[in-house]
Amino acid sequence: MSTLEMTRIFAAPQEKVFAHLTQTDFLLNWWGPEGTIIADHALSFAAPGPWWATMVGPQGHPATVGGEVKQIDPPEMVELTLSFRMEDGTNGPESVIRFTLDTTPQGRTKLTLTQSGLNPEHIADMRDKGWNSALARLEQLVTAD
Repeated sequence: MSTLEMTRIFAAPQEKVFAHLTQTDFLLNWWGPEGTIIADHALSFAAPGPWWATMVGPQGHPATVGGEVKQIDPPEMVELTLSFRMEDGTNGPESVIRFTLDTTPQGRTKLTLTQSGLNPEHIADMRDKGWNSALARLEQLVTAD
């Protein structure tokens, strides 16, 4: 298995970015690539426990993902598992996502996303078709006044 790591710097306070990473009302606006909507959910990363979301992409195809929030250390870290629900109702392979936040000397927020347990063949898609778009959506939200 392989690990994907990405870093972004946001011109926003760490507490604001953390709220957008964990609270339902904010997650609904950025969780998933551009053009994705959350059709149904139990989506919160604010406390340990299960979560799930049915995402509908631009082509109209639903995909359900879910897992469990494993650890939370506000406003510095949240860790959760993620797997896709397969057509037969079983869960696909599970990965672990960790968001780590630090404040830079300039007062910006450094976000490090680490997703471990990935098939090496899926890393490019997760980065290029998934996280790059979702993190761009997150950046727009946390830097808006």
